[in-house]
Amino acid sequence: MGLNWNEIKSRALLFSKTWGDANNEDSLAKPFWIAFFEIFGITNKRSWPGFAGETLRVKHRTAIKQAPQGVLDARAQFASTLLADLCDPLTMPPALLRAHQRRVTAIDAAYQPSGGKKSYASDAERVAFLFELYQRITSLLPVPAAKKTRKPTHTEVNSHDQAVNSV
Repeated sequence: MGLNWNEIKSRALLFSKTWGDANNEDSLAKPFWIAFFEIFGITNKRSWPGFAGETLRVKHRTAIKQAPQGVLDARAQFASTLLADLCDPLTMPPALLRAHQRRVTAIDAAYQPSGGKKSYASDAERVAFLFELYQRITSLLPVPAAKKTRKPTHTEVNSHDQAVNSV
């Protein structure tokens, strides 16, 4: 069973107090992420549960495990560059941007069996899907299926325009 909101909130507060003064990014990266995911009840001692009841495929698990190392390797090429420049997508070196994109692609691919898209137009669209998925997983009530919308065909658009113009 998932954690309730108050438990996540108290864990997040403790996490922020614990890590608020961290200053050695390289040596603290792994413990930081382990502690971060523990906020949500996810530990590195669990097996990969998959998403929304779907079994996580080996190829997705492997890609997700390897992608962060690609980001770290790309960052290592720019050790003398300011961290602010490495974190800003507008000033980030192209090799680092591509490594981040590969990481996002690996994660998005893992969500496809649960109804996720191959790629998202924006981060907001991705977050909306993740919140919908979270609701589906944690809700005790059935969540209504998302309505699929389709674009009207060219003839439907023309007949609609003719009907509006004739009024």
